Amino acid sequence: RRFGVTEAQVACLTDAGTADFTPAEQAAIAFGEELTKRPQAVSDATFAELRNHWNERQIVELTAVACLFNSFNRFNNALGVDLTVYPKSLA
Repeated sequence: RRFGVTEAQVACLTDAGTADFTPAEQAAIAFGEELTKRPQAVSDATFAELRNHWNERQIVELTAVACLFNSFNRFNNALGVDLTVYPKSLA
């Protein structure tokens, strides 16, 4: 949210087609979804659309971030971490 993402965009990240994302954002989301579901088989069409909006350096960064968060998710899933439970304040 501090980067300008609207509440409507946050609310529909599980169905990005219903949000008001720019074409560049839509391409990045589609890439992230495909990378997550089929990391070895991101389609040429998805890469082509990504390249319409992002340069090679940005695509590497998008890939790194998506892979990092996929790693976090696998780690949390393996340990059964409940992400809806927030730690109590240390204060």
